[in-house]
Amino acid sequence: MNPARRRSYLAFVPVLTFGLVVACGGDDDGSGDSSSGPGGSGSSPSALEERLAACPDISRTSDPSASACLVGTYDGTTPSGEACSLELGEVGAYEFVSPSLTVSHTAPADTIFVFDHTSIGGYELIAWKVSDPISTEAWYELDFAARFGAGTDEASSKIQIEVKEHGEDTTTSVVCVVDL
Repeated sequence: MNPARRRSYLAFVPVLTFGLVVACGGDDDGSGDSSSGPGGSGSSPSALEERLAACPDISRTSDPSASACLVGTYDGTTPSGEACSLELGEVGAYEFVSPSLTVSHTAPADTIFVFDHTSIGGYELIAWKVSDPISTEAWYELDFAARFGAGTDEASSKIQIEVKEHGEDTTTSVVCVVDL
C-alpha cells in the first residue's frame, strides 16, 4: 500500500468537514430551539437521518468496522434523473447499480477505508471513502457523503454517493444522490 496515497485520503476528510461546516453554518444558538429543526426544513428527522445520526462520532478513522452504521440500501437518482442504488454490506462490501455502471464488490485485504462523522449543534456530516489499492486490473473507489440536520436546507440535506471504476485505460464515474 502506498503511504502517500493513504495520507492524501486521510487529509481529505478534515478539509471536507471544515469546508462544509463553514459553508453550511448552523442556526442552533444552544437554546434548544432551532428554527429549521433537526430535519433541516422544519420537519422531524426521517428514520434514515436518525439512523445516520446515531453513527459514532469518530474523526478520520481507518477502521473498516466504523462504517457498520451505514449498512443498508440507498435508492436515489443520478444528476440526469436515472434511478441508482447502493447496497452496503459489512466491512466495505457493496453493490452499486445504475444505467451506466453496475458493481458488485468485496473489498480486498489492503483496501483503504476512511470514516468521519462530525456532529455540531444538530448539524450532521458523515464522510466515508473506500478505495481499492491501485492495480493493473480494474479497481474501485466509493465516496459516501451525508449532510443533514440543523442549518441544512431541504435541497442540501442529502447523501451523495460516487462510485468510480478504474480500468487499464478508462475511468467510469457515477454520482447517485439520495434525498433526505
